[in-house]
Amino acid sequence: MQIHDIVIIGGGQMGLSLGYYLRRAKADFLILDGENGPGGAWRHGWGSLRLFSPAGYSSLPGWLMPPPDHKGYPTRDDVIDYLTLYEERYKLPIRRPVRVEAVERAEPHLLVRTDTGDFAARNVVSATGNWSNPYIPDVPGRELFKGCQVHSAHYERPEDFAGQTVLVVGGGNSGAQIMAEVALLARALW
Repeated sequence: MQIHDIVIIGGGQMGLSLGYYLRRAKADFLILDGENGPGGAWRHGWGSLRLFSPAGYSSLPGWLMPPPDHKGYPTRDDVIDYLTLYEERYKLPIRRPVRVEAVERAEPHLLVRTDTGDFAARNVVSATGNWSNPYIPDVPGRELFKGCQVHSAHYERPEDFAGQTVLVVGGGNSGAQIMAEVALLARALW
C-alpha cells in the first residue's frame, strides 16, 4: 500500500490549485480523481457552458488562463483544455480513474479505500465539489409534480425545454446561464 503525507480526493480546479502549492512546498502528495481525463466537473457540463468572466479572472495559481481564440468568455472546452495543460505544466501526481469509496481511521494514518486499491495518508483533503452528488432540496409536494425536474448537473441543452413553461431555481452562475438560454425558447421564470 502506498503511503503519502497528503492525499487529495478530486482532480478539478480545487485539487489542482492545492497540488500547485504542495508541489512548490515539495510535499509528498497524490491526487486521486474519479474522472477518465482532466477537467473535473467541466467534463460533464452542457455544451454551451461558459465562464462568466474573462479567462484571466478564472485562472489557477501560477499560470493565467490563456484568452480564447474566439469571441466571448471561455467555453467548457476551453476550460478543459486549460486544466489539461495545467496538469501537464506542473507535472502534478494524479491517478485516474480512481473512485474513492471511503476514508477511515487506521492509526497512525488515514486509510483511503478506492476501487483500485487502498492508500494511506497523514492528511486527506476532499476536493470533490458537488457535481457527482448534486443537492436537490426536499420541498414538500415535490413528488406530486408531474413535469420534468432537472438539476443543473444533468442539464444538457435549452432545446429540451422549447415551448414549455420552465422555473429555474437558484441564482448562481449555472442558474443564470440556464435561465438566459431557456428563456429564448420557453416561457421561463426565475
